[in-house]
Amino acid sequence: MKVAVLGANSALGRRIVLHAEDCKMAVTSIVSTPADLVGNGPIIIKEPGELTVQELARFHVLIDALSFARIKAFAPGQTPLELLHDKLMHTSCHYLGIGDCSLLYVDNSRRQLLADSPLVHSIGGQSDPIRCKTLWETLQRWGDFNWTLLCPPLLLDEHSYGKGRFELCSDVLPMGIDGSSRITLSDFIAALIELLKVRGAQRCCVSCRGLY
Repeated sequence: MKVAVLGANSALGRRIVLHAEDCKMAVTSIVSTPADLVGNGPIIIKEPGELTVQELARFHVLIDALSFARIKAFAPGQTPLELLHDKLMHTSCHYLGIGDCSLLYVDNSRRQLLADSPLVHSIGGQSDPIRCKTLWETLQRWGDFNWTLLCPPLLLDEHSYGKGRFELCSDVLPMGIDGSSRITLSDFIAALIELLKVRGAQRCCVSCRGLY
């Protein structure tokens, strides 16, 4: 499988590149600057909007570690996803974005997104629930290419060690029987690679949680 990682020199992108290469995937890193790169695969040094249809068509999957995960870094309408949409629609490349917990439903009734809940607005960081929801709604209206968003649970733990135990879930916020909703960063990356392998979800959000 030929995979491209957009934002491969971000903290999240570096972990994705290394784990995908460990799983024997052919990984190309797409970055704006050559700093802080990892991995042994090819590198494309371009701004997202400079990528061509021919370049994108070389890959089975484009993993976007920027558009939702670091949405505050981009002006409205200028996320990599929005800049690449018209080009992706002319390829068979599957778009796999790192989503945000705000895009998950609160419960199985699927009447309310976490983005509309006061709970998620206290998380902070690079997340912007309202902008993520707006971009997600835009993505849903585009009917011309296949996409999947992998959304972390309420807590993406960047400090604890993973145990390699996780489950992929639906578009509803995953909760353990103790009320916890968390996954370590390393297990989240492992869940992403598993989703790459199964390639079952199309045009929807998928969540995951750690089994601890």
